[in-house]
Formats: sequence, structure tokens, C-alpha cells
Amino acid sequence: MKKTLLLTLATGLATALPLMADTDIYITGSTAFRANVHDACKNLFSPAPAEITGTSLTGGDSKTGSKAAQWVMTGTPIAGLTQISGTLTIHALFTGSVQGMQTVENGTKLFFLDKAGNKISNTPTIAFSDASSLSTTYPADGINFQEENVAVQPFVICKAVTSSSALANVTGLNSEQYKYAIQAGRIPLSAWTGKTSDHSTYIYNLERTKDSGTRRVGFACVGDGFNASAAIYNLDVTNNVMYHPTTANAAASLGGTGFGVVGGAGNGNANLNWGPGYVGGGDVSTALGTNLSANVSIGILSIADAKGISGSLAANNWTQVIPFNGIWPTAAGSGIAGNAGTNDYTPITEGVYSLWGYEVVVYPISTAGLNISSANDQDVTLAQLGDQNTAGTFLGVLDNQTLTPTPVVGSLVNEIVNSQPGGATAIPIGLMTSGRTSVGGTITP
Repeated sequence: MKKTLLLTLATGLATALPLMADTDIYITGSTAFRANVHDACKNLFSPAPAEITGTSLTGGDSKTGSKAAQWVMTGTPIAGLTQISGTLTIHALFTGSVQGMQTVENGTKLFFLDKAGNKISNTPTIAFSDASSLSTTYPADGINFQEENVAVQPFVICKAVTSSSALANVTGLNSEQYKYAIQAGRIPLSAWTGKTSDHSTYIYNLERTKDSGTRRVGFACVGDGFNASAAIYNLDVTNNVMYHPTTANAAASLGGTGFGVVGGAGNGNANLNWGPGYVGGGDVSTALGTNLSANVSIGILSIADAKGISGSLAANNWTQVIPFNGIWPTAAGSGIAGNAGTNDYTPITEGVYSLWGYEVVVYPISTAGLNISSANDQDVTLAQLGDQNTAGTFLGVLDNQTLTPTPVVGSLVNEIVNSQPGGATAIPIGLMTSGRTSVGGTITP
């Protein structure tokens, strides 16, 4: 009898215990914000997770750590993730903000890594974006998908490392020059020198593909819409020349190589849809850091990608940043070049510097959104995913906005605050005195 009773109690106890099911989250979207997401996600595990970085063969790139376009982390979730038990695995592939939101909303399969580092095909769960979905042709509908602000993303204009008398004259950029650079793809040097002899010497604008949130913010800040036209020039590093990637006599046809894409079926469906240009902020950063005589160029970058544009992160912090409309992004002014200490973003938080956007996340809020197109390849529930206001859920920890008394461990805000000293590369929303109601809209106090 005692044995039977013990077996009965044991059976009942086993039934009451929660199932230790594994949970998988698939993240895509913003390349500009990828370092922040990477470093925050590492803090969602205790002890530190096992991590594998992707390669060009798996859909990633040659970068590692927080700069990598593709990675996977797996391990034991921190105690704060009360809605997640068992093993947590976070798969990431940063394709670009707009493309990221589109693939989440359409249930498009992407190439992620599994726990062993093998390439797998899966639909993304959530997407981070430098620009609100409402400013694109892929708005979150509020029925199956929602978006919420998670941080403020500063952007800067940078110039190439090439030593040239032309680039030496480029000491800043204003809105009118930037708008012209977007439309024409290049600006006559005379726009800085005022000399007629410089009319045929050009400074080129390295532009992102249309799925870029960075491009969307830059366009919006000069009054251009999502579908505004842009002239594209890429740097051919083999032939040392700037070329139109859409023209028949493009330098790339001579066998040249570079960091941008030319668009079309030859570059896969993504580039066919989004056109020519540079796919990620890391690509623009690498191109601007390439010392070639033809590389007399500028480009817009997140503050994170601008940090190490000329190589070593430690030695070259923000050396290539120039002011926008005569204003620097931090209180250090021109002293931001080589700054190894904290970044004071007062010019942004107080509404003086305008080149910034809200970083958002788009995520499913219905079972139709989570398993759209009958993909049914998500190993997470809506209750586990949650939102930034639901404690213990994935987004309730990662996107939690608490600043005081201390940020929530594992949150993006915690990562941003604790990345000082060394220069935070994003701004907690709670520190903003100014704001915007739309991407690139009027800054309000």
C-alpha cells in the first residue's frame, strides 16, 4: 500500500511540474542596431551562452561578435525570463530594417543557424528596425503585428579615409547638400570650396539598398519619402573606380569587386526587390575605410558602425564623423574623433541634432501572426514572447524600458547604459527631452 501510494504521489507530482520545453527566437532586421541586440541577448543567459557566428556560406559575413550579420546563442535563460524554461536559443540574421519587417509580416523564410552552426531555413519571429513600419509600405497592422519603440538610434555622416585634397575640404554636410547627394549620387566639390574649377570634381554618396532603415531615416530627415529616387554609386575596389551599378558599362563588368550589390536576379531575390547599393551598415563602413584614390566618398552610418570605420575600434573611434547642419551628435563636438570615453548625447536628447530615429521592434500579437502562411516553425508561444510591458516574457526583458533605480538585467537599456565608458551607441528613450511623432518629422521639446 505504501509503495502504491508513493507511486501515485510521484505520478501526480510529475504531472504538476512544468514541461522543460526548449524555446527558439528568430531575430532579423536592423544592421545598424545589431551590435546592441547581440550584446543585450548575451545577457539573457546564465552562464554565458554557447555562440556561433555565421559565414558567407551560411548567409552571414566575415565579421564576428557584435558586428556579425548572423549568429546563434544557446544556453540557460536568466531567472528574469520567468516565462521561458528549458534551453533558450536565439537565432539572428540581420538583413536590413525594412526587409526584416516585411519578412516577419509575410512569414518569409530566411537562413539562420541551428545550435550546431548549420544553415537552416526558418521564418523570423521579430524584426528590429531603425524606422517605424508606418513610414514604409509594410506597416504593422495592429491586428496580427505590433511595433514598439525600444531606443533612439543616432546616425552620423562620415567620410572615407582616403587622403585627398578633395575630401580635406569636406568638413561638414547640410540638409540641402545631402538631399542633392541622394538624388544625384554625388556632389560637386565646389559645393564646399565655391570654386568653378571644382565643378567637375565629385564627392560620392555611398547609399544603402531600399530595404535599409538607415536609408529611410536619412531620406525622411531631408523630406524624401520611402519611394523617393536615389542615384547609386558603388566603389569597385579592384579597378579603383566609382561606378553606376545599374549601367551596362559598369566597372564591375570588368571583373571588379566591392562591398555593394548591383541588384537584379544575379544577387538573389532580396536584391532584385530592393535594388542596388550597400546592403548593411558594415558594408558602408568597410567601403569608407578602404584607402583608394577613387574613394572620395561620404555615407550615413549608425554611430556604432561609424565607430571603427578606419580599422581598429580602440584607436580610431569616430575619426571620420563630420557635423550635420553644423552640429555634432555629441556634446564633445569635434572632440568625438578619437573619443574613448563616454558619449554625451545632449545635442540629440535636447532636440538640437536632427539625424536620428526611434529604433522599433515589430512582433506578432496573434497566432496568425506567429504562424503566418502555415509555416508553423516557431518554437515560442505568444505568452512567452510577450511585449515590453509584460514582465518575465522575452520582450518584457529584452525591450524593458526601466531606467531607475537600475535597468532590468538582459534589457537593451541595460546594455546601452552599461556600454559606458567606451561610448554608448544608442540612447534610452527615457533620457529624451525632445521627441518626434514620425520618422524625420519635426522635433518637439
